[in-house]
Amino acid sequence: MDYPWHSLGLPEVFKHTGSNADGILANSIPNRLKKYGRNTLPEEKPLSVTHLFLSQFHNPLIYILLVAFGISISLSHFSDAIFIIVVLLINTTVGFYQEYKADRSILALKRVVSVSARVIRDGNLKEVDSTELVPGDVFMLRAGDKVPADARIIESKNFKINESNLTGEWAAVHKKEGVVEKDTSLGDRTNTVFMGTLVEEGSGKAIVVEIGSHTAIGNIVSLVKETEERKTPLQKKLSKLSRLTGGFVLFVISLVVVIGYLQGQSFTDIFIASLALAVSAIPAGLLPAITVILVLGMNRILKQKGLVRKLVANETLGSVTVICTDKTGTLTEGKMQVSHIFASKDELFNNGDGLAPKEAKNGVESHILALKTSLFTSEAFIENPNDELTEWIVRGRSTEQALVLASAHAGLEQRTLNTEYKIIEQQPFDSSKKYAISIRELDGKRVLYVTGAPEIILDKSNSVHCEKSSHLEKDRQIAILNKLDSLAKKGLRVVACAYREIDKNVSVENLDELLKNLTFIGFIALKDPLREETKQSIVETKRAGIRTVLITGDHRHTALAIATEVGIEARENTILEGKEVEEMDEKILKEKAKTVNIYARVSPSHKLKIVRALQANNEVVAMVGDGVNDAPALKAADVGVAVGSGTDVAKEVADVVLLDNNFKTIVKAIEQGRVVFENIRKVFVYLIADDFSELFLFLAAMIFGLPLPLVAAQILWINLVEDGFPDIALTTEQETKGVMDEKPRNPNESILSKPMRKWMISIFFVTGSAAFLSFVGFWNMTGDLEKARAMIFALMCLDSLIFAFAVRSFKRPLWRKDIFSNYFLNGAVLIGLVLLAGAVYFAPLQKLLSTQSLMATEWVMILLISTVEIIILETFKKKFFRPLIKV
Repeated sequence: MDYPWHSLGLPEVFKHTGSNADGILANSIPNRLKKYGRNTLPEEKPLSVTHLFLSQFHNPLIYILLVAFGISISLSHFSDAIFIIVVLLINTTVGFYQEYKADRSILALKRVVSVSARVIRDGNLKEVDSTELVPGDVFMLRAGDKVPADARIIESKNFKINESNLTGEWAAVHKKEGVVEKDTSLGDRTNTVFMGTLVEEGSGKAIVVEIGSHTAIGNIVSLVKETEERKTPLQKKLSKLSRLTGGFVLFVISLVVVIGYLQGQSFTDIFIASLALAVSAIPAGLLPAITVILVLGMNRILKQKGLVRKLVANETLGSVTVICTDKTGTLTEGKMQVSHIFASKDELFNNGDGLAPKEAKNGVESHILALKTSLFTSEAFIENPNDELTEWIVRGRSTEQALVLASAHAGLEQRTLNTEYKIIEQQPFDSSKKYAISIRELDGKRVLYVTGAPEIILDKSNSVHCEKSSHLEKDRQIAILNKLDSLAKKGLRVVACAYREIDKNVSVENLDELLKNLTFIGFIALKDPLREETKQSIVETKRAGIRTVLITGDHRHTALAIATEVGIEARENTILEGKEVEEMDEKILKEKAKTVNIYARVSPSHKLKIVRALQANNEVVAMVGDGVNDAPALKAADVGVAVGSGTDVAKEVADVVLLDNNFKTIVKAIEQGRVVFENIRKVFVYLIADDFSELFLFLAAMIFGLPLPLVAAQILWINLVEDGFPDIALTTEQETKGVMDEKPRNPNESILSKPMRKWMISIFFVTGSAAFLSFVGFWNMTGDLEKARAMIFALMCLDSLIFAFAVRSFKRPLWRKDIFSNYFLNGAVLIGLVLLAGAVYFAPLQKLLSTQSLMATEWVMILLISTVEIIILETFKKKFFRPLIKV
């Protein structure tokens, strides 16, 4: 931001930008876009393909291979050296592919969520993608918005901006229109808002002066560049576990070398074989595979309309025990409609159910006044009021959208009324205060209009419009409250409307103080149908051991009615109101939180208290929020979930964003979180347990004074067959059957659960023993060491490929009808079989790998041994893991 926009008067700003306070014409946008470009920040370029490929060589295992290559060359083992180079290139290519896929997926995910801006074009308020903003555009800001471009303030009301990402100062800056000195520092330019900062309070109107790379944040390269993605806790645990595993492998291999040397083995042969064994047994592909699993999980959740913003959320989602959610838009369709208006005597004071009110003499006038009041206090707007009604685009909160539409249908034109009734002061709806205020002036007379929670509005009223009385009698107040209860019990959202005349000399700086001696107009009842899938989703969460807690700003009876309808346990002793939460001691709330499923008339500050109470009971909490004041609760929750229609502030702190606002999406995200963790375990078991059988084979052979059961090239080829393709294919597993039939996983639970450890030990001994005994048997049977090695080589390759299918599920048997449902794994195994066949029958590979052709009878023996192994392992799997009832 090089031009001193902050030191110019607004007329000069308008002149330089070719605009005015009412914005620009839509037909000027193409030329402005051509001149200024799009409003996007320069992105840090991802690593080039070449750089990413070369980075694969920065790996301890590659160093081991290079050492083996050097030793082979020095000893004139040229065939081994050539093969080592081939394996090295294949391993680096596989690693490159995994990282490339993960990096590109993460980059694509970062581009999913865009910031929108409410601009004035052609005299109408519209919502556009912030990348379409151009200098001269005039946009509106309110609490919770992210500022979409650098702009000069035209109007402001109690306007405070958090500029911490730009200046480092956490205290919000009070912004207002005006002119400041040319040499004023960035942080003191109170007449300018900057791209990427967040609106904490109030509202404002501003004109765009700089976009994209010309903004203040665009000029600061360090702020533009993305910080490096930190490893998640799970990745750190696996990294540590991999190092421990590597240490154990190196210890065993050292024993193999020492024992073999003492038994008279050739030191050169055993040393090169041991290096190959180290490369094979150390799980180098584990961490890249984990990253791929996490990213694929993010992509699958995205397909379900949920955006995971942080990798760490993938881990935590599978452990969620409580979902705290509002009802509007998540449990319901979010399509609010005005159902009834109650503003006449008969409507407010009759004893019926209130849904079929009688006509009243002053009913129509009172209804219009109620709608007019709701329109004055609303921030929602019709973007294209001149189009056909069926084509209207309405922006804003769902409740306010419904009120604006109802007003329009009643003949109230928002833009006309805003012109006739001059806006003196405005206070948008605040979820903590539960009301919205607007002061309007017409013909020199000022009136304060207010809409909000009926109990609050009624408590501040002393008369009723339809009665023209000077005082609201106690019995009349009770009658109105009874009407409210009857409506709330039907699951309707009820908004109250009121007004009062105020003197022009009265200060309007503190609107809350003026909220007294109101004239009560009536109620507007709104309905929002439940989503069809909500009940089934609640049933699914119960089956998965997850408790759903309804936290809403609605009336107690409305909350009870909705909870009952969706299947949340709803009794009088399972509900608390916000005022009770506020007054309650933390210890008492902690106990109450164990059984309370419904919190009504809740403010954002209460949500934070509820989250902490649940966490004090060792619950893993997913918290759904949308407002700027929800940010603390979202941040405190184990998984913060922002709805797609929520504020930018909420999305900034959230771990997950619901692009469709649907509760079902949360459930699907949790399901995928569980799948992600299971896939990590599958890959870990596959890479570790199967590799360890080679260690058993070599250790046993050395102890009993036998020759090397496999040569270095064969070991590396087995590693290529096993680790090259099947482990990548296992990262794509999507088995969801039975995943949501279990209780949530304890987040502190080890990656290797007790049943897994038992099964891995059994794999180690069963496959290792089978390989050792087979080697002894084949050698004695044929008297040919190369033939015996070739058969063991084939057996171990085949074992690995079959074991990949066994590890697809810990709770379901290998023999099931959908065993071949993972087409990636089918392809990987097919490639593995081709590589095995080539190694056994292709002459150049036979020479390179020291193998020879096998006869049909020898293949039958290998298949029989492998079949017996897998039957024994499946028996152990069934014993150690709880089997599913249905297969």
